[in-house]
Amino acid sequence: MQVRSWFPRWHTREQLNVLASLIGVLSVLLIYWTTPTFFTSGNVFNLLRQVAINGIIASGMTIVMIGGGFDLSVGAVLALSGVLAIQLAKTNVWFGMLCPVALGAGAGLVNGVLVSRFAINPLIATLGSRYLVYASANLFTAGFIQYNGNPAFLVLGRNSLGGVPAPVIVFLSVALISHLLLNHATFGAALFAVGSNERAAFFSGLPSRNILTLSYAATGACAALAGVVLASRLGVAAPDAGEGYELDAIAAVVIGGTSILGGAGSILRTLAGVLLLGVLSNLLLLAGQSYEIQRIATGLIIVLSVAFDLYRRRSRQ
Repeated sequence: MQVRSWFPRWHTREQLNVLASLIGVLSVLLIYWTTPTFFTSGNVFNLLRQVAINGIIASGMTIVMIGGGFDLSVGAVLALSGVLAIQLAKTNVWFGMLCPVALGAGAGLVNGVLVSRFAINPLIATLGSRYLVYASANLFTAGFIQYNGNPAFLVLGRNSLGGVPAPVIVFLSVALISHLLLNHATFGAALFAVGSNERAAFFSGLPSRNILTLSYAATGACAALAGVVLASRLGVAAPDAGEGYELDAIAAVVIGGTSILGGAGSILRTLAGVLLLGVLSNLLLLAGQSYEIQRIATGLIIVLSVAFDLYRRRSRQ
């Protein structure tokens, strides 16, 4: 005799989307009732400015994770790019902003070659790169914080356009480019194929190794750009400024629904994940909660997101 469950089974993608939408609406109403100061224009713009750095990194992280990889070196690349930008911009502002981004793309290429050509596990390869890049940042600065108060250098991090902070404009621009790359370019279609089944993609004629390498280069460039924007916003940069950014970026991507197994993901959903993390931290801050409570809440959301992703994959089989 078959016993029928009293609880609904959410199998289809449409049903899951309806459930997510209902949770989102209820969350907004709860925020409005419990923390009315959250919806002030000043707090909203401050929130967007805070999530911009993580959003830039998460856009690149989405690309590499769709291809089935991880990159734990993005925080270190952010730190090295920040101190380089501070120093190089003292001679030439444009050179100080563009050179670190090129260097970040180069670091990503190295990671991509290690993963795709030498078949090193991406966690091991990028963890090793993380230590190397952090060591380079400390050697370059001798462990000291770098300063640059040049107004021309601070434009990217502190100015605004039409009331929208410049870091938010950079973040949205990177997200738009990443979205177009993934959904309206041959590279994006090939990357999804590689992430779904790299072996099948290779035997079907796709240059899977080159695609993976380029995905890591894109991630490194995004991390470096985030470092430049952060240095421009603060006017200072520390050789260890990137601690924790890699985990925040991965959290935003996973919460946004990009599969940890590769082959599925969306920049638009990553944007939602970035905003969710930002809103959560902002609400807990307004409520007077400690940083540790914020990290606990973030960890719980990550676990639930991964569990939801695995359940959704199994329900499709």
